[in-house]
Amino acid sequence: MAAVRSKQGISDTLSSALGRLSFLRMGRRTTLEASALGLVVVLAVLFRVLPLRWGRYFTAYDPLFQLRVTEYVVKNGYAAWFSWHDTLSWYPMGRDIPHSSFPGLPFSAAFVYQALRALGVNVSVYNVCLYFPLLMAALTCIAAYFLGKDLGGRATGLFTAFFMAISPAFISRTSLGFFDTENIGIFGMVTTSLFFLRSVEQEKPLERRVIYAVAAGLALAYLYASWGAARYVTGLLMLFMIVSLLIGLYDRRYLISYCLTMSVGYLFALFVPKLGSGFLLSIENIAVLGLALLLFLHENIRGKVQAGRLLLITGVLLVVLVGGVFTLETFGVIRPLSGKFLSVLDPSKRSMSPLLESVAEHKRAVWAGFFRDFGLTLSLALFGAYFALRKMEPRRLFGLLFFLSAIYFAGSMIRLSLILSIPVSLMGAYGLKELLTPFVSVTSRKVDRRTRRRRPVFGVSKEMGVIFTVFILVATLPTVWSAASEAYKPTSLASSAVPVMLGGRYPQDWLQALAWMRDNLPDDAVVVSWWDYGYWIETMANKTTLADGATRNQHQIAQIGRVMMSNQSEALPILEKYNATHIVVFNTFNPNKPSQEWPFGDNVKWWWMARIGGFNETEYISERQYTEKFMQTTLYKLMHRQADPAHFRLVFASEYGFVLVYKIEY
Repeated sequence: MAAVRSKQGISDTLSSALGRLSFLRMGRRTTLEASALGLVVVLAVLFRVLPLRWGRYFTAYDPLFQLRVTEYVVKNGYAAWFSWHDTLSWYPMGRDIPHSSFPGLPFSAAFVYQALRALGVNVSVYNVCLYFPLLMAALTCIAAYFLGKDLGGRATGLFTAFFMAISPAFISRTSLGFFDTENIGIFGMVTTSLFFLRSVEQEKPLERRVIYAVAAGLALAYLYASWGAARYVTGLLMLFMIVSLLIGLYDRRYLISYCLTMSVGYLFALFVPKLGSGFLLSIENIAVLGLALLLFLHENIRGKVQAGRLLLITGVLLVVLVGGVFTLETFGVIRPLSGKFLSVLDPSKRSMSPLLESVAEHKRAVWAGFFRDFGLTLSLALFGAYFALRKMEPRRLFGLLFFLSAIYFAGSMIRLSLILSIPVSLMGAYGLKELLTPFVSVTSRKVDRRTRRRRPVFGVSKEMGVIFTVFILVATLPTVWSAASEAYKPTSLASSAVPVMLGGRYPQDWLQALAWMRDNLPDDAVVVSWWDYGYWIETMANKTTLADGATRNQHQIAQIGRVMMSNQSEALPILEKYNATHIVVFNTFNPNKPSQEWPFGDNVKWWWMARIGGFNETEYISERQYTEKFMQTTLYKLMHRQADPAHFRLVFASEYGFVLVYKIEY
């Protein structure tokens, strides 16, 4: 009897435990949805891991700096980063790392590395940083799914994640080896938007809305600690609040969410050395505080005046706010927008800085580039914007403002097509869902028992629904193909920045040159090169440079430009002033036809060397022919191996002669 009672007790305990776990059971629809999202994530990772075929190398230049910082944090601890003065870059003054870079990315990668090691996974810092972009791309697609689901349902969520997974603009910054701040930046933008929009939902109780607002603030703080473009999100939230106020969607809960989100974000931003307390005195953050005060005032007078008069007062207060902010900027009380941030708002300002203009990713976008990066998704996003205007509510308004503002900024600077990938995917998914709805509804229509046929509604038949759906799927194939083609290219380091097959493989010249410099140059060597290659030389060769890829000292970069574009007798005193021991040039002459120049090396970058160095570039070329002045420059002599051997002795030439290293003799 006791045994029976014992068995009955065990059975009751198991039943109770299973009952408590019943919430984990998923229905058929949820299982299919989770499976589809899982396939999208797998697709996103596969597209981004394709460059592995060409070797485990980083791409571009900045990721090598982030790798070096991560290695430093792992070796010396997180606290050491806050006092690190790097002596390998910007010789002789060095670089104050905490005040010239963000901690978010290297700290995150260091944490992942330490967590994996704690779990017993034998992994290197190099590999963690190499694959980190894939992790962030997967997490971003998942977050984008929830953002899309909140906007337009499950289908919109899945389409949003899918479009993000195959977006060439997004792939280009999250592929294997692109270990840079954008990895976290795009994830932070999506999660901040997701949590903030949930925090203003009327249906949610106050406690949950507060939790979501704090979560949005933490996501914004992570963004502030990782990427300078976090300013865009600050502006987007302000724009959403102002437009909501003007069109009558505003409610008191918006003010609570807005203040909590921004307060939490600012609280953590103050601990980022590059931002610091002075960050709050920048023009956009003063505008944030001013808008909060305006909203508090709006709350106090609402209900005391008529609606029409309230709108008029609100408009006047907004004008006063804008005027006050610009007045404070004029008198120097607050910090104005400057540098590349100002040039995004006003592209004409970019011509005032040849250094900014020389960066390829800072150029203006063209419509062909938009369609190459987004394909059909861009057209669908336009439909999404139209449907959002027809059925205006907070999420649709936010998506619409996100889309319109990102189009402007992406048009101003081609690099910001990356940001545009979020609202294009979101609004494109919403537009596709709305377009498919009439067709999908046909398949779920009741059958007429007398005719045994489905009754067409709105003139749409089942056959037309199937045809339209297939058409949409086929129309997305060029975008998928473009994404796969873009992802299949080797990283810039794997191809030595020369994307041309030679002898059945991509050139290894930079890899050879960096390895040679690491093993053969003395520890106290000071290497001069154009600023593009500084991060490679510092990280891969472990040698001191005059400039890296941060473009933070225009005077020193201009001095390098003067060295390259002056004759040898004028260049040597400048080099001696900096105690330079070696100089590196990168030419891309076709090895099979030396008279043919490929547009990848210093042989085309000389134009910017001249402009940044303060020379008139037209003096070096006339009627598409190099002038005698150009052929007497130090750069020309070094590239063509015609330099005076008494002062520039060639000590290394790579396999195809693309990278040449000279020892400087004074």
